[in-house]
Parts: sequence; structure tokens; C-alpha cells
Amino acid sequence: MTSLNYYNTNMLLSQGGKSNEGCPIITFPDNNNFQLLSDVEYQRLMLYLTSVPALQDADLGFHLIIDRRTDRWNSVKTVLLKISVYFPGLIHVVYVLRPASFIQKALSEVSNKLFKDEFKFRMIVLSTAEELHKYINVRQLTPDLGGTLQYQHEEWIEQRIELEKFSAITQQISNALDVFTKTIEETELPNNVDSTQQLLDKQNETYSNLKEEILAAAKHGENLLFSIKEKSGTSTSDLQSSDTISNVFAVERLLVQLEETEKTFDEFWQQHSTKLRHCLGLRRFEQDFRELQINFDSNLKTVSEMAEVGETVSRIDTLIKETNAFEKLCNVDIERSEEVTSSGQQLINIKNSCPLECVEPKCSELLRMRDMLLERLAKRKETLFKCRELMERVEKANKWCANGIVLLSTQRIEQCSTSPELAERYLKEIQEFIKSSNEFTLNGPKDFRETFQDSTTPETKPLVSQVLQRIEDVTLMCNKHITSLNKLAIKPKRPVQTVVPEPAVPRQPQIGAPQPTRAALKKAYTIPKMTSPVEGEQETNFYHQNEKNGSPETDEVNRIKTGHVLTELFETERIFVSELSSIIKGYKLEAQNEEMLHMIPQGTEEKFEVIFGNLEEIYKFHSEIFLKDLENCISSMDLVSLCFVQRRDNFFRLYSFYCQNISKSEHLRESSVELHQFFQACQKKLGHKLPLAAYLLKPVQRITKYQLLLRDLLRYSDEGKYCKELQQALECMLIVLKCVNDSMHQISITGFPEDLSQQGELLLQGSFSVWMENKKDLRLRLKPMRRHLFLYQKALLFCKPVSKATHNKATYQYKHYLKMSQIGLTESVKGDGRKFEVWLQGRQEVHTIQSGNLEQKKNLGE
Repeated sequence: MTSLNYYNTNMLLSQGGKSNEGCPIITFPDNNNFQLLSDVEYQRLMLYLTSVPALQDADLGFHLIIDRRTDRWNSVKTVLLKISVYFPGLIHVVYVLRPASFIQKALSEVSNKLFKDEFKFRMIVLSTAEELHKYINVRQLTPDLGGTLQYQHEEWIEQRIELEKFSAITQQISNALDVFTKTIEETELPNNVDSTQQLLDKQNETYSNLKEEILAAAKHGENLLFSIKEKSGTSTSDLQSSDTISNVFAVERLLVQLEETEKTFDEFWQQHSTKLRHCLGLRRFEQDFRELQINFDSNLKTVSEMAEVGETVSRIDTLIKETNAFEKLCNVDIERSEEVTSSGQQLINIKNSCPLECVEPKCSELLRMRDMLLERLAKRKETLFKCRELMERVEKANKWCANGIVLLSTQRIEQCSTSPELAERYLKEIQEFIKSSNEFTLNGPKDFRETFQDSTTPETKPLVSQVLQRIEDVTLMCNKHITSLNKLAIKPKRPVQTVVPEPAVPRQPQIGAPQPTRAALKKAYTIPKMTSPVEGEQETNFYHQNEKNGSPETDEVNRIKTGHVLTELFETERIFVSELSSIIKGYKLEAQNEEMLHMIPQGTEEKFEVIFGNLEEIYKFHSEIFLKDLENCISSMDLVSLCFVQRRDNFFRLYSFYCQNISKSEHLRESSVELHQFFQACQKKLGHKLPLAAYLLKPVQRITKYQLLLRDLLRYSDEGKYCKELQQALECMLIVLKCVNDSMHQISITGFPEDLSQQGELLLQGSFSVWMENKKDLRLRLKPMRRHLFLYQKALLFCKPVSKATHNKATYQYKHYLKMSQIGLTESVKGDGRKFEVWLQGRQEVHTIQSGNLEQKKNLGE
């Protein structure tokens, strides 16, 4: 029988009443059943009743009422003895309503005097309930004691049972949480992905179940609280029992404890699940690393085994297709390695998520293997493309040799002895045939030999040697025929009997033979000029001066080469403008074509501005300004030079912005997968063999080409003739290239805490070896640091070169800087002429800088 079962027998009652001092009252009703309890059962019942009032009330002590009006005096004595032994709380007063019969009254008067002093608590013996009203307010007594306190014993028992059930539920939940927490703490983290995922799923399921139990218990408690309040009423006058109020407080206290337990449990699970997810991420990273390592090793082995280069164009095309197909397979691992590396970096950035030494070396190894695979694939493709170009030229060269042999075999040189016209025709045929070698080389078979030697591999060397020998043989045969035909072509005709004697006629071709050739060459290779008498006079003076100062043959060759360079400048400029037009119209403006709109997702229009940069502005400049400038002055080198000098600022502004935008354009173009289909469709529509990326590099290639053409013009020009103008134009374009290069380097600086634009103009930048000494740091550094220095008007920046994993773009990580107003310079250091010192006032901080050469040191020192 539980304590509530004992209490249900009305052996002891706690109706919720209080004494005048606020102490709880416990009543021993007059039911003549007290003898049914054993000592142990009585002790449990006492303990339970004293736990019902609130703790602050129980600490005040208790007032006990023993109602024995219909019982015998011996039962009173028994109750008092058990109370003195087993009652667990503080007793202030015990009110005894003695038996009402005459004999029992007499016995109580005698006995009371005998054992009254045996108890430690105060005892008041009363005859009637009205006497009890003198000590306790009637509102704190039940009707059976003459009071007005309403008390429903069955209702109270029901509330206590529900309260005990709710308390047991919360205790069970608390125990379950303790077990779950202990299990988590004792469980070691698994070493593989599957086990970690299973553990996470299992513990997450347990957490969800416990969470549901907590929520269900909270709902049960809220319903219980509502039930107690509803039955007791909402007004203060209705809440006559302090036990009812105590029950409400008890339920509310358990709900608060349950809420705090839920909050603590959620915080614990949040931390643990985060740790477990980090562990899962680490295990996945390790598993992906092992798989990628195996795949990269296999791919690298496959690339190394790709040694065949092919002996025909068709076979090389097949090898290129196979290489491209294999590259697509490799790209899957390459893209996956970038994703795995990114996840590894995220793990590193999360504090205490995993040991740094477990992730960082693996990320570096993945990047190393990826770069190695990309390098070998690029080298393989480059080799195949070179071999293909070589094989194309070989086939053309073989065909050329075969045509040459056929041509020479069909010519009847013996018939030319009587017919100079036939010799001239044969000579013209051979010259036309030699010019046809431009199909497989630029300037004839000699240049073809050099091209072949540059592109030759061990596999193609025998074939190339054979072709070169055939070319030399055919060329030698042609030269011999040309020599013979030249003699036959200038041979004077045999005199006829009726000839009028004109002695000067037969000798005229020999005297004037070089002059027609020179005139023909001049006509063939000189660019048409504007009709200007001044220029005609200058050309004449230039020609006569060359005849005076140098050999005519050398001057003629230089003049021809100059014409070639000017022609190349003009024609390549037209081609460049045409290519820019095709890019803008075929890609950028094609995005506005209604037929192509279905390939372009919404919201990607702004990406085109980044991908193409200021390409349209560059096109307008070249097509509307610079090309027209060249067309108006292409025949005059001084005016050509002036075009570059006058447009220097335009070149710098346009190409600085375009080159700085290249990295953004490349990254956005590669990451915008949704636009790949559109770009491929445009490429197919334009008939371009190369993708958009190759054409977007055209402006960079063009700006570097100008200085090469100007160098050639300067090299082939006569000393003092246009040299000053050409040199000025060359210097302008070199300055433009330097400024563009400097601007691209500047945007790669990362981590500088101040505004670079406030440091003044960039005067110089380059890579140096640096030793640093600091009086605050006495460590000796023998090994130099490799630093990239940026010299501004107001500051000197020291940066560390860092190669990015993607796109092979170099960046410069800021390390240190010195204000120019605070530093001193020592121009020479003993032992090495390339070294110099930069130091702060008082030599508190000294930087010893070693340049790559004396010229670099001189530039920085100036």
C-alpha cells in the first residue's frame, strides 16, 4: 500500500489549513482505524504528509490536531508516542480533542498529568472543538472541527495522484537524458563515413524521441495545471485550501524545471551534433582524398603512357580527340578535387573542427596532383598540335617537292638556246613555283628548315630529316635551272644578214640588267604612298644616300623588309578589327537575338559586361580612329610613328582596364555553367575553330605585337632616317606595356591595410631577395626572403608572391611597408655590387635588398 493509499483511509489529513503563525496543520481524524498501520507504514505516511506543503511553509514547523472524541484515551497515548518517535518535522503544538465519554474524560485528566512532560513538543488537551477555535481560526478548520474550510478528500487525492504521476514522468525523462548524455560521452567517434553517418542518424533519432517525450510531458503538465485551476476556481475567495495553491505551485515548478531541462538538452545536442557533423565532414574529406589520390595516380600514369604522336594528320586528329575525351574524364576529378579542397579549407577555417595537420597537407597534395595532371595534359595537347602542324607542312612540302620535280622534268631547257622568250617563261614558272612554298612556310625552304627543327620530336625526326633533304634537293635543282635560264634569257640573238648596224643594242641588257630587277622589286614590295612631292623628294634623297653610304643590295633588302613590316602592321590591324567585330556581334550582341534568348537564363545579362569588359570601346578606338590613322599615313614611317605617340594615352587607358578585368572575366566565364551552351552555339554559328577564351586574348596579344613591329621597323631603317621618330614610338609602346603590366600587378596585392591610391604613383615593381634586421628582434637570419617590392612615391611595399591554385594567377600578400619620408638609403654593401640597404632612422630596422642585376638595382635606387 502506497502513502496515498494510507492517506485514502483518512488516517491522517492535510486539508491545507494554517495556524495563526502560518504553520501547516495536520489532522489525525477520529476514525478508530489508527491501529491498522504498522510503524513502518506510519513512518512513510508521516514523511509523505510533511512533504506536501511548500518548503518554506514546512520549514516553519507544524501544528497537529488529534481528534479522539469518540475513541479511547489509550489510542491518544499511542498516537502521541508514535508522533514523538516518527514525525520528521518540527512540531510546535499538538492539540488533543480528548474522548467525550465520562470515564475517558476522567482517565485523560489523570493520564495527562502523568505523562504530559514526557514529550518535547507542547501539548494542549481540549474537550470540545469550540475550545480549539481559541487557538486556530475557524476558516482554517474543516466543518467536522466546527470550521468553514471546504475540503474534498477524494478530489485532493485525485490531484495528488496526477501530480505524483507528472513528477514521475519528469523524473523518468531526466533519467533518460542522463543515460543518453552518458552514452554520448562514452562513445568514440568512428573512423569511416558510413559508421559516422549511422551514429549521427541513430543519435539524432534518439534525440528526436526524447524531444517528443519532453514536449508530451510539458503538454501533460499544462493540462494538469489547467485542470487544478479550473476545479478550484479563479477567484482568491474560492482558493480556500493552501494545499490547492501548493499543488499549483508544484506543477508550475515542475514545468519550469522541464523547460530548463529541455533548453540545456538542446544546447548540449547542438554542440554534440555540430561536432559529429564536423567529424562526418572530415571522414568524407579523407575518403574523397583517398579516392582522388588513386584516380590522379591512374590518370597521371595514363598520360605518361600517351607517347604516340602519329605520322599522319588523320592519325594525329584521332589522338587529339582521344586526348580531349580523356581530358573530359579528368576534368571530373579535377572539379571534384577543387570541391574537396574547398571543403577542406572550410574545415580548417572552423575553429576546433579538426586537427590542422590532418587536412592542410592533403589539400596541398590534391592541388599539387591536380596541377601536375593539368600541366601534363596541356603539354600532351601542345605536342599533338605542334605535330599536327608539322605533319600538315610535311604533307604540303612533299606535295611541293613532287610538283617541283614534275615541273623541272617537263621543261626543255635545250629549246631555250634559240628562244629567250621560252627561257623567260620557264624562269617565271620556277619563280612562281618557289613562291608557292609559302603554303607551308613563310619565307621559303630555308625558313621551313628552321620551323621543322623547332617542332621536331624524337618520333618525327627521321621523317623530318627525309623531307628536309627532299626540299634541299628540289631547291638545288631549281637554283641550277634558274642559273641556266638566266644565262639563256640574256643571251643576245644571233645577227641576221639584213640587220642595220646598231652596236649599242646587243650590249644594253648586260649594262642595265640590275636596274629592272631593282625597279621590279621596288614596285612589288613597296607600300603605295600618298601623292606628296615632299615624300617623293625624301624617298629620292633616301635612295641616293643609300647608294652613297651602303651597298645597293643591302639597302634594297632593308627597304623590302621595311615594306613587309608596314604591310604586316596594316593588314594585321585590319584583321584585328575584323576579329573584334566578329566577337562583339557574334557573342555579345547575339545575346539580344530572340532566337538565342532561350539559352540565356534570366538575371545573367550583367555577366556579359564583366566577361567582355571594355572590348566594345577598344573596337571603336581601333576601327574608327587608329586604323584610319594608319590608312592615311602607312607610306610614311615618321607619320606611322606619330600615330603611336599621339594615341599613347588611349592605349594605356583602354588596355589597362581590359587587362585588369581579364581574371574576373575568366573566372566568371568558367563559373557560369548556364552560359556554356550559348557560347558553344555562337562559336558554331561563327565557324570559329577556337572557343571564346582564345578570342578574348586577342587584345592582349595585339598590344604586345606593336612593339615587336616597331623594333623591326627600327632595325631595317637607315641610320638617322626616321630613327628618332621610330625610337620615340617604340618607347611610348614600351611605357604603355609597362604601365599595363604594373596595373595588373597592383590589383593582385592583398591584405594592405591602407588605400593604395593614396601612396602616389607606382614608380617601380619587381622581385628581390631581402634580409631584415631589427634591434628588437636579435635573431640572425641567414636565409633571404623572396619579396616583390612596389615602390610608390610615398611608400615602399614588401609583398610575398603567392601562386593561386586556379588559373595560375600570381597574387602578392602584403607583409610590410616603409614610408619614404622616414627611410634612408645605403647604395652599396660590401661583398656584392647588387646589394643595397634601406633603413629607418637610427637603423632601428634595416632591410638589405639584393637585385637580380645591376640594372635592376640602378632603377630602384633612382
